[in-house]
Amino acid sequence: MMASSAASHGCTEGPEATYTLLDVVENALCHNPKTRAAWANVKAQAAQVGVAKAAYLPTLSGSVQAIKDKSTSQGTNVVPFYVASDSTYHNDTLTLNWVLYDFGLRSATVDNAEKMLISAMASQDNVLQTVFATAVKDYYAALVAQKNIQAAIDIETDAKHVLEAAAVRVQKGVAAVSDQLQAKTAYSQAVFNRNKAEGDWQSALGTLAIDMGQRPDSSVVLIESDNAALPESELVQSVGELLQSAQKVHPSLMAARADVEAAQANEQMIRAQGRPSISMVGRYNANNQSQSSGVGEPYIGANGRDRYIGVQVDIPFFEGFSRTYKIRTAQAQVEGKEANLADAELQVAVNVWTSYQSLKVSAENLRTSQDILDSAHDAFKAAERRYQKGVANILEVLTTQTALASAQQQRIQAVASWQNARIQLAASIGNLNLSVIH
Repeated sequence: MMASSAASHGCTEGPEATYTLLDVVENALCHNPKTRAAWANVKAQAAQVGVAKAAYLPTLSGSVQAIKDKSTSQGTNVVPFYVASDSTYHNDTLTLNWVLYDFGLRSATVDNAEKMLISAMASQDNVLQTVFATAVKDYYAALVAQKNIQAAIDIETDAKHVLEAAAVRVQKGVAAVSDQLQAKTAYSQAVFNRNKAEGDWQSALGTLAIDMGQRPDSSVVLIESDNAALPESELVQSVGELLQSAQKVHPSLMAARADVEAAQANEQMIRAQGRPSISMVGRYNANNQSQSSGVGEPYIGANGRDRYIGVQVDIPFFEGFSRTYKIRTAQAQVEGKEANLADAELQVAVNVWTSYQSLKVSAENLRTSQDILDSAHDAFKAAERRYQKGVANILEVLTTQTALASAQQQRIQAVASWQNARIQLAASIGNLNLSVIH
């Protein structure tokens, strides 16, 4: 599992100034409330295993009583009498009970608790994988928003140059005033888009801060990871191989299988509760309570001892058919857990398939987005020069400017989508760990 190593790798007590992808993931694993809740569940279930195993050990209980007793008795039959007693005494007891054999009840209880612990640990790993993948997705969403601001600023600068060029041509009388108005509209639209990009960026940073267990208004500055260099990506495994791997290692499936086994053990435990049990029992009692030899006789000091050891057999003969209904309930729970397992297998398969296809598309877009950007950039510069020389109209310049803005955004999105798709595919397989982002 990636749980313990990932969660303890780089926890920090307070917020940092800048964050790489690794910093974001580590802080999310350390401080996200979901990871803490999952770990608490594991600890609770581990304690339940101890409780189940404790049933194999004998129980020894003791009680100590210190008693102040005042009593009187009187009578007038034949010979009048009056007897008063004022005594202080103690009563000490030790009781032993040790179940020797119970026809499988304790073993089924331990098996149920251990399977539940396995399920809790797998569920914790699944929570960590989910938090990991969500942090990565939100990191790249924030990084895209951050880069879109710079792209929007560049487009705004280009739009301003076009507006200035149009104004010069209108002043010289070589262009209609409509050119300047259209250029001004494009410039205002660029300013609008830049403002929107800044708002989107702040929203994305707030979401990312929450992923890391911080307030949404925390100061978060992102640094693009060193592994952002973009090698050519080829899928070295077929989707069939990835599906087989996911069926073996995905934590949600491991948890679902453990739940089925725990439900089966619970059924055996309920059946065993209706069987006899054999126990060794023992008791020792000591007291110094005053005793009287008869009615009207005075109380005198005395010491009492009572001890025994033996074998006790408990046989449940009839429980009003409640055992039958409890067994039927347990059988239905097993069927429900088996259905949940089948559903989890389908869900994992769907996630692997969609993540695989997403990575293929992202890899193709990665290869073509740079070509689109280069072509759009060259087209805009050419149109701008042609317009300045008077051989192109303003519509051509604005059209190529819009195409360039779109190409810049596509390139930014393609890079982030490819990086994110790699990690989301690993998450869908259940093989996500910090080495993926190093």
